[in-house]
Amino acid sequence: VARKEFLHIIRDPRSLGMGIAIPMMLLVLFGFALSLDVDRVPVLIWDQSRTPASRDLISRFQGSRYFEVKRFVDGYPAIDRAIDTAAGLTFMALVIPGDFATRLGSERPPAVQIAVDGSDANTAGIVLDYATRITADFSDQVLLTEQADLSGRKPVPPWSWPPGPGSTPISKAAPIICRGSSPSWSC
Repeated sequence: VARKEFLHIIRDPRSLGMGIAIPMMLLVLFGFALSLDVDRVPVLIWDQSRTPASRDLISRFQGSRYFEVKRFVDGYPAIDRAIDTAAGLTFMALVIPGDFATRLGSERPPAVQIAVDGSDANTAGIVLDYATRITADFSDQVLLTEQADLSGRKPVPPWSWPPGPGSTPISKAAPIICRGSSPSWSC
């Protein structure tokens, strides 16, 4: 049977060409051209606090490649309209309450609200994870600064990321299809 198929492929050069060209094209397409990362997510911000602390948190979102701050708004109706429109004006909203800076300096934990469009659950989960990581990094920095103020020493984080590609706190999404291999989760 194998001999028969081999002879058939040799006699039909188009089949041989397609048998080689299509897998090569798919390897190039899936290996280089497609990205499964969620980045440049449009974000609205409602900063009720308007303090240096809230601006520091906002700058962390602006400095991330995962978020693109579209505009600042002054209320929930603007956020609702932007998230609910079919045009996709925004996918996430960050609401910083008026007592944000006051709570940072007191015993009460500060809170921010992150509203995400849930129409695409997978993307919403990824975006929420990115936003949670940025707010957690901000919280860690605040705690380190407070500890440094109390001890009088330079703040040193209790962790360190190993050097190398993919070692940043928010690295690229794990590839599902790796270059030159079959589809896999363990690339």
